[in-house]
Amino acid sequence: MKIRSKTRSLVNGRELPSGMNRRSMLALSFAAAISPCSLLFDYDAAEAETSHGSTEGQGLAVPRELVRRIKAITNVFEVGSPEADYSYIEDLGDGRGYTATQYGLCSNEPELARVIELHARSTPETQLMRYLPSLPPRGSGTDMKKLSGFVDAWQREARGRPSLAQACETVADDLYFTPAMSAAHDMQVASPVGQSIFYDTILQHGGGNDPDSFWSILDRAQDISDHPGPFSESRFLEAFLDVRRSVLMNPANVATTDVWRASVARVDALANLLKRNPALLLPILVESTDVRIALTWA
Repeated sequence: MKIRSKTRSLVNGRELPSGMNRRSMLALSFAAAISPCSLLFDYDAAEAETSHGSTEGQGLAVPRELVRRIKAITNVFEVGSPEADYSYIEDLGDGRGYTATQYGLCSNEPELARVIELHARSTPETQLMRYLPSLPPRGSGTDMKKLSGFVDAWQREARGRPSLAQACETVADDLYFTPAMSAAHDMQVASPVGQSIFYDTILQHGGGNDPDSFWSILDRAQDISDHPGPFSESRFLEAFLDVRRSVLMNPANVATTDVWRASVARVDALANLLKRNPALLLPILVESTDVRIALTWA
């Protein structure tokens, strides 16, 4: 069974670009910061950021605890910790304006404006509303003079207003989690580790049509694993990770080559989970040459 380009459009018809962004920049900086040493600490989800409930829609239902585990694993790769980092915001100098949170939401796209609008429904007095004219679709989102004070305002509200974190989760779920779970459902990928692999891939590679995107990786993996006989999920996921590893090592977008090659270890960590803990039973050991973090739930 194959799913093709008909599934490639994301929510609101927006396709995520593949390229050098916070996700790829963090891959390089995190690998450099901890290599060759490894980290080991326990993560108690009960003490983590507010967990958002089961994701439902399009005939899908992902239990709250599994959502938490999947996102925690990817947070390890994105910010070096299982915990979400909603207060992170930085101009990476990549032409995308400001990049915010573990999800890499960029100010040159409509996503940050949508976060602010959702946040304002619960917090109408938010100071972030005054920046909406400078963000897409009304502004470029890259004019730093017009965005003066935005970083301080974002960090202040991220630390003191839970509604901003909730808004970030809602937008990120639309962009990443829901499309990943929908693709997993269509591909009959039912294992927790398979769902985690799909989510982590679409978040790093984006959901566009470019050769480095999630959907291109999925197409190639289907071509490799397509053969007569019953569908083998584990064999398909192994092929998927092999293709993803090759994309990270030799991306079509050469601007990402150095940073994406530095992030190959996250594929190794997911491959280890596929072999050793496909059900993502606790404790979950996220382990590669770059990181060793045990996720535990109280």
